[in-house]
Amino acid sequence: MFKKAIFTLLLSALPFAANTALAAENQVAAFSSTTVNIGEQTSIDLNTAPVEQLMTLKGIGKKKAQAIITYREKHHGFQRIEELEQVKGIGPKLLSSNLARLSINNIVQPTNFSAETQMQLNRNPYMTPE
Repeated sequence: MFKKAIFTLLLSALPFAANTALAAENQVAAFSSTTVNIGEQTSIDLNTAPVEQLMTLKGIGKKKAQAIITYREKHHGFQRIEELEQVKGIGPKLLSSNLARLSINNIVQPTNFSAETQMQLNRNPYMTPE
């Protein structure tokens, strides 16, 4: 009789356990289907980003974005993210508020070398002349 009572009690609790599991599953499904604004989460490469992408940073409008590109072209790219403070209108506070989204993946190399200069740069001093 005691076993029968426990069995009945367990069977009566089964719908509650199933509802709890279903509720947890629905919460997980709702969480996984939420959309994340990719524009605010993606990393922005200071050496390749166009004006429009730079303007997605906090406190960066069209003028500052263009100033970043002008600085980048004049100095052949950014070597360090902290170098962004050298751009007029960008200070430590603005840099720190955007630091998590900034990256430097590609350093822009000057492309205005003449063919003769490129040949000299590619010459290996250990090769014998032909």
